[in-house]
Amino acid sequence: MEVSLLEQKDNKVSFVFSDFKLSLVNAIRRSIINSVRTLAIEDVTVYKNTSTMYDEVLASRLGLIPLKTFPELGKSKKEFIFKLKEMGPKAVHASDLVPSDKDVVPVYGDMLIINLKEGEAIELEAKAVFGSGVDHAKFTPAHVFYHLYPKITIKNGAVKNAAKIASLCPVNILEGSGDTLAVKKGKLQECILCKACEDFAGEDVIKISSEQNKVVFALESWGQLEPKEILSEAIDLLAEEAEDIAKSI
Repeated sequence: MEVSLLEQKDNKVSFVFSDFKLSLVNAIRRSIINSVRTLAIEDVTVYKNTSTMYDEVLASRLGLIPLKTFPELGKSKKEFIFKLKEMGPKAVHASDLVPSDKDVVPVYGDMLIINLKEGEAIELEAKAVFGSGVDHAKFTPAHVFYHLYPKITIKNGAVKNAAKIASLCPVNILEGSGDTLAVKKGKLQECILCKACEDFAGEDVIKISSEQNKVVFALESWGQLEPKEILSEAIDLLAEEAEDIAKSI
């Protein structure tokens, strides 16, 4: 398998895999989703809640707050405590959570938890633990997907309604002017294979297909871990599982 970096920006990274086994690519994806461990709030003890939000809904919202995760902490500590005590009127954000460990904090401090009205109050204690996607989706560290590398064939010569065809592309990778239709430079891999342009113009004008030996693999971290950490951990875990299977055969 050949791997080349396509794009890296903030918490997003994408690669092109060539000469691959699709089962291996899917195994890496599933390892990321199911096996990489992160921190998330698991248990919430509500001491006071006079808001209109049910305790269960409040606890669910807290559980979905991404927490900065350091893998090495999982080897020394199992639980991390957050306290919250607020009185309205106030917009309560993730940054208002008081952590027991200064390193384990919400990734997005401006994430809204609840809007308290005049006289409303909440007081609670939340416990964060390590878990993986097989336990609950809130532990999954990233949105990760792959698709076959696009292949676009455009008719040689004049193309009728070129501008109209280009405007139908939902990801804006086509450009049409006069009777000329083309794929924008460096945008081919962004095609989502929807075939909106082909359905309008016909296969004799523009044909959308895919390369059978290339895929675009994309990963967007929720912020608990860096993309490089997620990939490295997922591949290590996959290798460990393969070794365990080999030993049991």
